Amino acid sequence: MQDSDILDRGAGPALVFSHGTLLDRTMFDPQIAALSDRYRTIAYTSRAGTSRYGTERCLDDLVSDCLDVADGAGVERFVLVGMSVGGFMGIELALKHPHRLAGLVLVSSMADAYTAEERAQFGELLEPMNTEEPISAEFAAAFVPVIFGPRTIEENPAHVQRWVTKWRARPSRSVWGEYRSWIDREDRLARLGEITVPTLIIHAEDDGGIPIARAEAMHARLPHSTFVRVPGSGHLVTEEQPGAVNQALRHFVEGMAPW
Repeated sequence: MQDSDILDRGAGPALVFSHGTLLDRTMFDPQIAALSDRYRTIAYTSRAGTSRYGTERCLDDLVSDCLDVADGAGVERFVLVGMSVGGFMGIELALKHPHRLAGLVLVSSMADAYTAEERAQFGELLEPMNTEEPISAEFAAAFVPVIFGPRTIEENPAHVQRWVTKWRARPSRSVWGEYRSWIDREDRLARLGEITVPTLIIHAEDDGGIPIARAEAMHARLPHSTFVRVPGSGHLVTEEQPGAVNQALRHFVEGMAPW
């Protein structure tokens, strides 16, 4: 992982931020700005979606990458803030390396597996992306309502276009690599009771990527979880409603025992 893939700001107890598919570490810029006054905030761009690595990865690889980032920063215990696939990875990390986590934040994420129908739908769209050709305008347009809520699409088209421009600059294989890391993951709902660290679930009411009912299912099974519903946002809630996310994060970490 290159230095440019990692942003490390502030001092104090550490929060590590892991982003979702089609995104990068900058999706957490509002949270870094808000929390680095009292906490060490570390955000990184996942290798799963970085085409120069060129290999298919799985969630265990993403867990290893996250721990490599923490180890490289000299951080033993941290709060993991995982968005979408970053949350999928965070659940694996919590189950397999519980001693490394002081807390877990699941943003726009879920614990159940994709259904056979969902896997087929994703495969039809994404399997052809295993190429160095740039992401097409058609593909980018199809994912706008998956990533952004209706309010953002209508009221802030410039913000949406900023991400579309980023997507169009990426090779298609980078998206394929991300997709392959999570499409066949195991259902973890039944094992959520094993996660004993404090957990915060943040989910937008208009999430077009992961319906909010899937987040509610996690909350019902996580023994020490708090659930925050965010109106007026889609999947990319950290940017669409940063104030609500920042408030929830700060309240959560300030209420934790020192780590």
